[in-house]
Amino acid sequence: MSDNHGVVSRAKELARVAGRPVVAKLRPRIENIALDRIRPELDAVHADVAALRRDVDRVTQELDGHVKWLYDEQRRLAPHLAALETRVAAFERPGAVAKPADRLEYAPDEAGEVRAEHARIRARLAAISKYEERLARLEEELAARREVTG
Repeated sequence: MSDNHGVVSRAKELARVAGRPVVAKLRPRIENIALDRIRPELDAVHADVAALRRDVDRVTQELDGHVKWLYDEQRRLAPHLAALETRVAAFERPGAVAKPADRLEYAPDEAGEVRAEHARIRARLAAISKYEERLARLEEELAARREVTG
C-alpha cells in the first residue's frame, strides 16, 4: 500500500511539473473569463457605493451647516446668559452677589425686564437643545448607514 502511495504522489508531482507551462498559459484566459462574468455585479456594487457616498456627503454637509449655526448661536448667547445669571442671582439672594456701588436695589421695571430677557434666553436654549437632539438622531442614523455599507 505504501508503494502505491509513493507512485501516486510521484505521478502527481510529474503531472504538476509537466502541466505548469499549460496552466501558465491558461491562467490569464481563465481570469479574464471570470472577470467578464463578475464585472456586471462589480459595476452594480460600485454604483451602490457611489450613491451611498453621495448620500453621506449630502447629509454631512447638512449636519455641518446645522452644527455651525448652533455653535454661532451658543457663542452669541453665552455672554448674555452669563450676565443675566449674575443679575438673576442678585435678585434671588440679596447681598450674596456684589451690587454696583451706586445702586442698592433694582427698580421693579428692571426686574421684569431681566426676567423677560431670561425667559427669551431660556426659549432660545430650548430651541438649541431641540436642534442638538435632532443632530444626535441624524448622527445615529448616519452611523447606522455607515455600518450597513461598511
